[in-house]
Amino acid sequence: MRPSAGDEVARGFLADLTSFASVAPASRQRAPVRPGPLPLGDLEDAMQVAAAQECGAQYIATRNLRNFKSSPIPARTPAELLAELG
Repeated sequence: MRPSAGDEVARGFLADLTSFASVAPASRQRAPVRPGPLPLGDLEDAMQVAAAQECGAQYIATRNLRNFKSSPIPARTPAELLAELG
C-alpha cells in the first residue's frame, strides 16, 4: 500500500485495521528463517504463514493466491472468505 498511497496512508490503514483485528505472533520456533523454512519464495509470505500456524488459523486472506500455493494453510481471497462467512 505504501508504494501507491504513501507512508502516511499506509500507517493510517494499519492503525484502523489493528483497532478491530489482532495481529498473530510468530514464535522463534516457527519463524521461516530457521532451518527447514516454509516452502514459499517470499519471506514476508512465509512470515504470514508462520503467524497463521502459530494462532491456529484455518485460512490466510490474501489477494495474491499464487504466492501461497505451497502454504500448509490454504489461502483464500477476502471476497471468498466473506462469502463463506456470510
